[in-house]
Amino acid sequence: MKQQLISLAIASAVMAPMTAQAVEIADTGVDFYGSLRIMLEHAEYADDTEYKDASSRIGLKGERDLGDGLKAFAKYEVAVNLDNEGDTLGDMRYGYLGLSGDWGAISGGKVASPFYDAVGYYGDYMWWDSAPVYYTLDGGSRIGQSALYESPDLAGLKLKALLQIDDDDNGEEGQHQLGANYSLGNLTLGAAYTDAANDKDIYGLSAAWSGNGYYINGAWMDREDTGSGFDALIGVPAGKNLFTLGLSSLDNDANADFDAVILAFQRNLHKDVLIWVEAMAWDGSLYGTEDSNVINLGMNFNF
Repeated sequence: MKQQLISLAIASAVMAPMTAQAVEIADTGVDFYGSLRIMLEHAEYADDTEYKDASSRIGLKGERDLGDGLKAFAKYEVAVNLDNEGDTLGDMRYGYLGLSGDWGAISGGKVASPFYDAVGYYGDYMWWDSAPVYYTLDGGSRIGQSALYESPDLAGLKLKALLQIDDDDNGEEGQHQLGANYSLGNLTLGAAYTDAANDKDIYGLSAAWSGNGYYINGAWMDREDTGSGFDALIGVPAGKNLFTLGLSSLDNDANADFDAVILAFQRNLHKDVLIWVEAMAWDGSLYGTEDSNVINLGMNFNF
């Protein structure tokens, strides 16, 4: 029966009109959703142009009202590889279930990183080369074998705490994360801390301002024994278009510093379909490559 429901959801998603809402599977209260993304990447250092998947994914999510203000929820999401003619399903991105109420929510499985939600998210606003400092210092985006607590909105303050189980299945990478965001009008501030393995604790701060016709985001982080740096950007929406400029700088203790500039343009063809182009140039050593640039052209279809 479950296989029939999943097959029905996939068929419905293919035949239905494009919509930003997830497709409900029959009358189960479970939604099927996804984002399919492709791109062409031209890298100067490789002197080559490649067709790539741009982080496509599909998933299932749902919730149940248990009464007395208590709800149960679950989510399962996997990567989809559109540049592979063989196996197209990739690693699990999310896989968790939990309970929520007036006191907040608690979940277990592969969950969103509190460090990412409080800090990394605010530098990761472009499509592909976003937040190079955040990803170089590896603040994490999804953490497996974890328990996560999320507080309710406390007059603009939201808190998250994560505990990862330390065992052989995850390479004994047990860690603790704390994240907090505070919103006041157009301003959002964030702070996060990771008690990481191998004495490489991570600290981070973020700030975001939404102005009249523009937004400015910034994220700073420091990883012990590795280095510190920032990702910052400004975005200017104009009708169906979005223009973005990003700047990143890393001071690496291993003499692998870099400074990068990122320019991006996005055009919404439909509320669920967009095309984008992104160009990044850097001075120094980024992801092991010295002084180069990359240009990406992509398309996203969301459902």
